[in-house]
Amino acid sequence: MGLWSVLTGGKPAAPTGRTPREQARRAAEIHRIDAGTTAWLRRGGIGPRKDR
Repeated sequence: MGLWSVLTGGKPAAPTGRTPREQARRAAEIHRIDAGTTAWLRRGGIGPRKDR
């Protein structure tokens, strides 16, 4: 809860939590992107990114 909310008596925003399935999907997506970036950097980091 932020200081402004405390001072003004407002309620904090509702949490927008992700389901476990969505968390797993997002983690896999981030892992895939990181693996592609690592491979691109291993090749020297020059030239176009073919995985995009």
